[in-house]
Amino acid sequence: MGFDVSVGLFLCVDDADAAHWPTAERERWLAELNTALRALGLPEHREPRSPADVEPPWEPASDPCHLGASLGSYSSHGRRVERLDWLARHVAVLGTAPATDPPYEAGVYQAYDDLPDRSRTFDHLLAACGHDAVILPRHLDEVLWAPGTTEAMWLVSASRIRIEAAALGHVLRYPGETGSPGTDPITGEPIAGDHFDHLTGHVADDAESWQPWAEVHQLCHRLLAAAHDVLRTGALGLTG
Repeated sequence: MGFDVSVGLFLCVDDADAAHWPTAERERWLAELNTALRALGLPEHREPRSPADVEPPWEPASDPCHLGASLGSYSSHGRRVERLDWLARHVAVLGTAPATDPPYEAGVYQAYDDLPDRSRTFDHLLAACGHDAVILPRHLDEVLWAPGTTEAMWLVSASRIRIEAAALGHVLRYPGETGSPGTDPITGEPIAGDHFDHLTGHVADDAESWQPWAEVHQLCHRLLAAAHDVLRTGALGLTG
């Protein structure tokens, strides 16, 4: 089975989707999400129900069923997330790329949790690697936990995922690749803010050093692409 980020509750619902999660249940789930957002003092989310609701308009040939990203099988995803988790914490705490073989030092994990400036962490990106995370097309300063009547929701920001994925992608850039942690590698556009402009460390520019991180780089890029779809459509992203 695959682990994916699905974008759009109603933009692409085929027969298999409808049988698995009927539209009426999706509506109830969205209402529960908005109840949770109100309880957190946040505005409600308005989910597009057709491509016609998306602004700016899509190209006529665009297929809403291609939104989101496959993050891999459950088994392979778990291994890549473990390495991504170590990489993100190491970069946030020390500002450099870790050694090829992660030592998983407890001190770095604790130091990450203790960082007072969460704008220079990778909390949203890491949360989006887990099950049942809700990626919102808005800015959030921190990852939020919202209790629900059926299950709890982790709420993360697509704009923060974009910032964090671009920064980690810069650390993991392909050998010879240029750019900066403040540049979106998909569009080439600068990203607002200077959250990670201090990063200078990179995985070494040789195949032996870089290759072990190739799958982690790919995971970062897929999460970035999913965040782009959320921001472009104004639709929710759901992981699982």
